Amino acid sequence: MADADEDVIPRSGPMAEEIDLSEETQDFRFLAAVGLDEAKIPKRGEKDFEPHATALQSNTLAASRQAMHNALSFQRVHQAKGYTVATYHPETNMAYTYNPKGVLFSRIGQIFAVNEDPLGNENRGSRMWLLPEEVLFLLERGAIDVRWPPEEADEDPKGLPMSLQGAYAVLIGDEEAHAGALSFERFSVYSGLRRMGYTVHRAPTWAGPGPPSAKECFAPLTRRTWQAGLFSFAEWCATLFSRQNTSRSQDEQLLSPGPYQSYADIYRRLALIDWHDPTTSHEPSYPHIPSTDDAFRVTYYVWKPGSKTYKKRDPGPPDFRIAVVNGRETTVPALEQLSALMETVPYDPPREDSQLYQKLRWGYKSVILAIVDQGITSYLRVADACFGREKLYERKPRGPGGKRGGRGGGRGGGRGRGRGR
Repeated sequence: MADADEDVIPRSGPMAEEIDLSEETQDFRFLAAVGLDEAKIPKRGEKDFEPHATALQSNTLAASRQAMHNALSFQRVHQAKGYTVATYHPETNMAYTYNPKGVLFSRIGQIFAVNEDPLGNENRGSRMWLLPEEVLFLLERGAIDVRWPPEEADEDPKGLPMSLQGAYAVLIGDEEAHAGALSFERFSVYSGLRRMGYTVHRAPTWAGPGPPSAKECFAPLTRRTWQAGLFSFAEWCATLFSRQNTSRSQDEQLLSPGPYQSYADIYRRLALIDWHDPTTSHEPSYPHIPSTDDAFRVTYYVWKPGSKTYKKRDPGPPDFRIAVVNGRETTVPALEQLSALMETVPYDPPREDSQLYQKLRWGYKSVILAIVDQGITSYLRVADACFGREKLYERKPRGPGGKRGGRGGGRGGGRGRGRGR
């Protein structure tokens, strides 16, 4: 029977490497020694393993806690060159600003058309509207100064400043009252991607099923009209005769003895189960709206940092499509949910010269699930692969001269590894 005290014994090895220092209590005393002119980051000190109720440890914890409070109470100011004021608009739960300054606004915000601008056509060309997640992200970075709508009793004509707590309360807390769909999980994914340099836009399926599936979501027809009818009839006849042959040979063995030239012939004989083929999913003759689940919909379109093809007026196709999933309230998706999700993703087949496992990894369609569990985000790629088209048994073996195997190639193709020869 193991001793109960073994659980508190510090062990070295792989378990020590799995400890995340960001989850431990930090020593903030080094912040007090950092000045405005110092550019070097000080080193952290060693932490005690357990409390031992001494005055030295109590004073150290008190000094660290006071240094943290001093750092948080430091007043942050806006630079005059990049000072941007935004006004909150309660009717739309958005904010607008005039002539914003800064590099961030080159990929954030939008200017509405005349019939879409809530404030009309006056000064519309210089007025930029910001979505709730964009306002929160810029406010956390200190890039904008958000104000409440001005009233007659206010001393400042620009309105009272909005705190970060108030911004979270109205921009996320009042989203349901404005028929919005922004949640903490979605904002967590948005802010994380933006901090890493990605460009993030809302997808058409942000708050609902979205428009009908476009032509790009289906496999193109490679045959002409008369060819499609002729081949369809021929395929129907072949299927009919194959069923008859199958019914006749039900009493026969699955793999009868015979002269097989290779293992491929045997595997072809054993291939009896129908497999999913994404290349046969063509565009229907009527508008098709996928019946996607609310928990599994494409939420964001994401472009890579420094993308040369992205333009604010014409972004082009995104590099990634992300569906934000609440890990605490959502179970493992079913096949119907993933199939409906894949119907909203464009058809993007792999190249013919791609490697086998790369084709299976990326598939013909793919979407990234951003699973948020209490603020911790995990990204998981789901692809519509076609294992039936990629015949593993038809792969050609490597010829001589490769890295491994073959006469005269690799480590085993010489006269041996003995010494003195």
